[in-house]
Amino acid sequence: MNFIRSVIPKDSIIEQLLLVVLVILLVKFLNIAIRKILERASKRGFDRAAIPLISDLSKYALYVIGLLLCLNIMGVNTNGLLAMIGAASLAVGLALKDTLSNVAAGILLLFLKPFCAGDYIECGTIKGKISGIGMFNTTFETMDGLYVSAPNSSLWGAPIVNYSRNLTRRLDLTVGVAYKESLDRVLRILREMVAREARFLKIPVPQFFVSELADNSVNITIWVWVNTYEYHMLDRLYREIIKNTLDEYNIEIPFPQRVVHMAKEDEVPADPAPKQDEENELDNPDSELMQIVNGRKKPNGDEDHFMKDLV
Repeated sequence: MNFIRSVIPKDSIIEQLLLVVLVILLVKFLNIAIRKILERASKRGFDRAAIPLISDLSKYALYVIGLLLCLNIMGVNTNGLLAMIGAASLAVGLALKDTLSNVAAGILLLFLKPFCAGDYIECGTIKGKISGIGMFNTTFETMDGLYVSAPNSSLWGAPIVNYSRNLTRRLDLTVGVAYKESLDRVLRILREMVAREARFLKIPVPQFFVSELADNSVNITIWVWVNTYEYHMLDRLYREIIKNTLDEYNIEIPFPQRVVHMAKEDEVPADPAPKQDEENELDNPDSELMQIVNGRKKPNGDEDHFMKDLV
């Protein structure tokens, strides 16, 4: 100890620099340790989406604490600095209220957990699979592989539809058949088709009903419950299976039709009916037109042209 003190005097600049380096190394070690703990927790079932937010919060908190310790070691009056930071934080908070709202929304999303990593959600115009929740934004991956980053406040302030939360989901299948087809026969065929599929759940019981009497078809809807992770696969598959099944039993699936009447080329359109004003003048013997017809008045240019048409 005496040897150390002989090399590094107490309260010397060398001692202060060594303590500052020790604090920096301690902060880095704690950050690495927190990341390792979060990675192990994610392997044991902890939500992976929360890891970026917890990591960022702990990292910035350790940086602030480390900075204050270093300033205290160097002899800076941290009490006055803390008072200054407290006064400045109000102005910074007002200037960055939108940014801070994202931080608060991220913390609420972390604790209330409306979704987890890997969940497919819809929020407003955003649809995608959750990749992670950061301090300021949440990242998605869309079905076509695009990267989407959305502010946390936009998610917290809008309704969230989580397509992955429930284990089962109802699959709606609708097909239109011609009016001439027997509904009893069509429903029987569809029931047999559903009964052969083991991936359709038995409870709740599948339902079959006429959903609409459309202009060109009778629309029949099937409600079946499936496991959520099989929903999209079965939805795509059974659109094809229904078409092939109805074709196998010669059941017509109609398509929209339009009837167009074509006029023959040799047809002459009928003369248009006289206007009401002309009929009134012909019925009145004292009208100007009848005076011209009877020779009691000389016609002008327009009336002369009309007289020739009458002839």
